[in-house]
Parts: sequence; C-alpha cells; structure tokens
Amino acid sequence: MFCEKCGANLPAGTKFCGGCGAKTETPPASPRPAAPPQTSSVASIAATGQTSPAYTPQPGVEPMSVGQYLVTLLLMCVPILGIILMFKWSFGKAVNLNKKNMAKAYLIFFAVWFVLILVGGGAIMGALEAIMR
Repeated sequence: MFCEKCGANLPAGTKFCGGCGAKTETPPASPRPAAPPQTSSVASIAATGQTSPAYTPQPGVEPMSVGQYLVTLLLMCVPILGIILMFKWSFGKAVNLNKKNMAKAYLIFFAVWFVLILVGGGAIMGALEAIMR
C-alpha cells in the first residue's frame, strides 16, 4: 500500500500517511467469486449412480492379464533365463510397468534370500567343523 500524495510505503490498515500526514483511502474490497462447492468422489459417484469410478489406464501402465502373469512366472522359473529376464525386465525401457515392478521385487527377494542362504550355510558349516574336531 502506497500514499497517493507522496508515494511513501504504508503498512496495511493505516489511516494516515507517516510521511505527509494525508488521509489514506482504503481501496474497496473486491468481491470474490464464490467457489463451487467441493464434492467428494463418493458423493459424485452416488449422484451419478455409478457403482465404482471408471478405470482409465495410463499409457505403459496397462494391467497385465492372468495369462501374461503366468507366462512371466513360468519364464522366471527357468534357471539362467529367469535371472537374465528379471534384469532385462527390471531395467529395460519399453517394459510394462507392472512387469518391471514385479521383476524388481523378485530381484530384491532373490538377493535377500541369497544372503540368508550364505549366512545360514556359513553357520551350519561352522557348526559341522566344530563337531568334526
């Protein structure tokens, strides 16, 4: 807010200018347009009579079918091919997002499982070595 007479910077809500003493006029409050009432998605679904919101898949995120999941899981069971495909699907560019996330989850699961096997195997081997002495 500035004084119309001398141009001094005024704090909001002042009635007189601190520089020249002129009375300041507060600008009339501009009426704000009323915002439309916000309705929740549940209310809008109930109003339209739908039982559930329509699903619109995003590009590259189309859901995989049951058959695609079965083929993916069967391919992952083949020892060397499965590991190669998990890396290809996890870090590939043109891969369905569902398959990519599933492959990443399986790689993480496999890494944790492998570490647990190594630790457990080491503990068992240490116990056997102690018994054999």
